[in-house]
Amino acid sequence: MAAAAVAALLLDILFVPTMIDHVPRWVGAAVTHNQISGKIVYFDITNGRNFSAVSVAERQAEAVQIASNAGAEAIFLEGRFIETDAGIGDLRKATAASKAPVTIGWPITYGADADRNGIRVDRRASFPGVEEAIQANRILFTRFRSETETRITIADRHYRSFPAAIAGIENASGQYLIDYRYDVRDIPVFTLDDLEGNPKLQAGLSGKRVLIGGSTGSVDGNSLVPQQLVWVPRILVDIIAAETLRSGTPFHVHALVTFMLALFWLYIATLLPDRSRRRVYAVGTVTVVAIPLVVAPFGPIIDFGVAITTALIYFTMRYRTQQSERAAGTERLSGLPNFHALEDDYASARGRLVVAKVDAFEEILASLESTQHAAFIQQIAKRLTIGGSTKIYTDTSGHFAWFDELESAKSHVSGLLALTSAPILIGDRTLDFSCSFGLLDCAIEKPRQAISATVVAADRAASRSTHIAFVSEQEGFDANWQLSLLAALDQAISNEQIYLAFQAQKSLLDDSIVGVEALVRWRHPERGVISPSQFIPQIERAGRLKPLTAHTLRLAARAAERTAGSGLRVSVNVSATIIADHDFIDFIHDNILSGGGQPQRIIIEITETARIPNIELAARNLRTLQKMGYHISLDDFGTGEANLSLLVSLPCDELKIDRSFVVLAEHSERARMVISALYQTTRAAGMRIVAEGIETERDRSTLIDLGCEIGQGYLLGKPQLLPQFLNALHEDERQRRQKLTLY
Repeated sequence: MAAAAVAALLLDILFVPTMIDHVPRWVGAAVTHNQISGKIVYFDITNGRNFSAVSVAERQAEAVQIASNAGAEAIFLEGRFIETDAGIGDLRKATAASKAPVTIGWPITYGADADRNGIRVDRRASFPGVEEAIQANRILFTRFRSETETRITIADRHYRSFPAAIAGIENASGQYLIDYRYDVRDIPVFTLDDLEGNPKLQAGLSGKRVLIGGSTGSVDGNSLVPQQLVWVPRILVDIIAAETLRSGTPFHVHALVTFMLALFWLYIATLLPDRSRRRVYAVGTVTVVAIPLVVAPFGPIIDFGVAITTALIYFTMRYRTQQSERAAGTERLSGLPNFHALEDDYASARGRLVVAKVDAFEEILASLESTQHAAFIQQIAKRLTIGGSTKIYTDTSGHFAWFDELESAKSHVSGLLALTSAPILIGDRTLDFSCSFGLLDCAIEKPRQAISATVVAADRAASRSTHIAFVSEQEGFDANWQLSLLAALDQAISNEQIYLAFQAQKSLLDDSIVGVEALVRWRHPERGVISPSQFIPQIERAGRLKPLTAHTLRLAARAAERTAGSGLRVSVNVSATIIADHDFIDFIHDNILSGGGQPQRIIIEITETARIPNIELAARNLRTLQKMGYHISLDDFGTGEANLSLLVSLPCDELKIDRSFVVLAEHSERARMVISALYQTTRAAGMRIVAEGIETERDRSTLIDLGCEIGQGYLLGKPQLLPQFLNALHEDERQRRQKLTLY
């Protein structure tokens, strides 16, 4: 709401709300027609004859004589003639001889010789005994003049404005709105051509306040009036302003009042439930728009532009937020609601939570083309809805959830066991799959804890012959741990219980340190050090992976600065599930900078590549990071979808061969051939290979024989805290210097 208010005020500088405020003014002018007094008449010296050979001042002098002789109450002149006008002398004589008081409305100008307010009176000549007024026009770029002044101060002298002088008002001060319910077409207009030599017509000036125009086109051009949306000389608007002042200015509700009321209305609406809030939004919007339009024909002017602009901006921003929240509640690949949406719906749902776990979900996805993943997930969801819920939620790891009545849930799940064991057709392939089911059969109020506990039950059910498990069957301590795990994450991050361990990457030939990987760990005050495999899947299912990743990025950035002198890059793991996010680049870079790191010292290591939701967008994001200086590593190469096709699709600077592939190379000649060929290919492409999981000397020697030069594993060094790793790094550098000295 605050952002909407600020945006509306900024738009006010650009006159957007002011343009909206025109609308009721124009509606009032179109609906109501006020009778003009006729006390003020316009004497047009430009109409009816060719005055090209006669100066403006000469024509005004003739008009003053006619008006004076006709018995005018007062005469008003526009001081719109040039300073060298040949008729100024005649005009001076005419004003001096006038029987009626004469007022000249001088224009104002801006320039270097202006007063401290930036303006000065532009006197074109001196007229002793003539009253001076100021003719100033507050117009917008639309040429609509909505208001005027009664008094203007220039160089510490107070002048009446021209409309105030015409109206004969002495003591009024401030600005006022012009009442356009008076029609300019009703103003009595006389021309010099008609009046000259026509005493009968001249009698119409008797007792009138006569306003004499100044030049063709009059007063710096024209002004827009609403009655017919026509352009008229601005002097006619001065007459309408004078009529407004004589009869009483419109009651005015300032924009600040309606703006504050709009903020109060929007704030009250935010405190209401959704249905009531929408009703209050609708009623409030109609009220804000309708009242100014309804009352305008009766005179009051309500500035509602800032209020309606604020409301529209607020509605737009809220709509975008809701769209973002809706997108955040949707699993990108399949379009099904995700576990964020499940958490939101939990409190209002009927029935108990059921979670189905698709066995070997990752392996099935890896065997399919990426374009078939969505169809596979959607078919599973469709099958799970048979005989039960019509709304299925899913995460990205093969879990599907819905709500079912407890009495029928077990029988329903038993029927689903038979349905899910039947193969499904994806494209031209027939796939076998099976599911395990977890049922929430006890009351857990907190949605996140309930979801987490039911997911754990579904995972446990996979090892049972019945493929069904209830939450209440879990052992108390473990169940409590699963329920409290997510709630403890934020506290663990703030208390620095989530930390990084650093595992060296070494040359297989001489054991020198050539790189380091940052591995996330959790030191729980009661359970001790927790393996990532015990908490990361649960955190990811709950949609909390990004906060955890942001924390590890910042810690890795700090470590990279500590090792900057060695020239090493620090590898930090990032799940493939987020690399296709539209904010991925900013997410990575902002957290690295916030940790005090530099892109040139960081390797982004992409894990779980089988779960990349959008290969094309992911590739674009990674290429952008490379241009910024980051290196990209493809983890677990040789498993799932981390294969040659992905290597071609994604830009990367490093491949990490999975431990399972290393073990396979010890027994398979074909695997050794693949590793050797892969090493030659990546070397030619300027990439490097890191073999993971080197635990024996046999592993090392096998990889050296195949051409691999860099490895990582317990044989070469266990994960260490940063101080211990820095000591090892310093020792490694000392040994290198000794070798150089010997040589």
